[in-house]
Amino acid sequence: MRTEIIDRIVISGAKGFVGKNLRKFLYVNGISSIPISRQNFKNNKFPSLKNTSHFVHLAGVGSESVHQDSFVQVNIELTKTVINLCKKNNIKNIIYFSGLGVSKNSRSSYFISKFNAEQLIKKSGLKYTIFRPSYILGNDDYLTKNILKQILKKQILVPGSGKFLLQPISIDDVCRCINVALHSSKFSNKIIDLVGPKEITFQNLIKKSVSPKIKIKKINLELAYKKALNDINFEYGVEDLNILVGNYVGNHKRLQNLCNFNFKKIESLNT
Repeated sequence: MRTEIIDRIVISGAKGFVGKNLRKFLYVNGISSIPISRQNFKNNKFPSLKNTSHFVHLAGVGSESVHQDSFVQVNIELTKTVINLCKKNNIKNIIYFSGLGVSKNSRSSYFISKFNAEQLIKKSGLKYTIFRPSYILGNDDYLTKNILKQILKKQILVPGSGKFLLQPISIDDVCRCINVALHSSKFSNKIIDLVGPKEITFQNLIKKSVSPKIKIKKINLELAYKKALNDINFEYGVEDLNILVGNYVGNHKRLQNLCNFNFKKIESLNT
């Protein structure tokens, strides 16, 4: 294993949940980061990226609407731009966040866009690490914010049976994984499931996270999809449902062997 000295990297999606936490973590560990925002991409104007070793590409979109950029625009076209930026600035390594469940057989628009972005990176000639994360939990994460909004309504909707499996991972462990990947050649040119050590059903995750006073209501899955398509205020979007009910779990043992540290077992949203 080769250990590299890293002191400066680039991060897209730096204002998002993972990006903000990662920048703080790296700063504490002596690594400075250059943030790239959606506005930089939109205006095609970027800060100096000289003397940086890695590009951590976190920017992406998980839902589509008439008011948002599409999966193709963000997950594919932004990836093309990132690859070009790396080549232009002699950045030889890219770390990309895809999604757990992505494969060549993917049928959802979101997963297809992520798979195509993966292929662009693999064919780019850059050294790459592609992480496929499960739900990443921590202060202000997307899933917890969704559930908290539902708690305010005194009711949480569980699509379908609620027995589909998740394999959540803590944001602290995610930051540690990225840090190890930055420094170790063991991660080079690999696609790795970014998952925690414990599989848990969505139903049990919710039950262990909220007060017994909060009503948990199951909603027929077909009805949930209809509402997701037609009601902008519904608790879940179409791709939220695709990911949630997909029963996507990954190979934690492989991740553990690569990282060589102990991961937090997540049994509730109160991590």
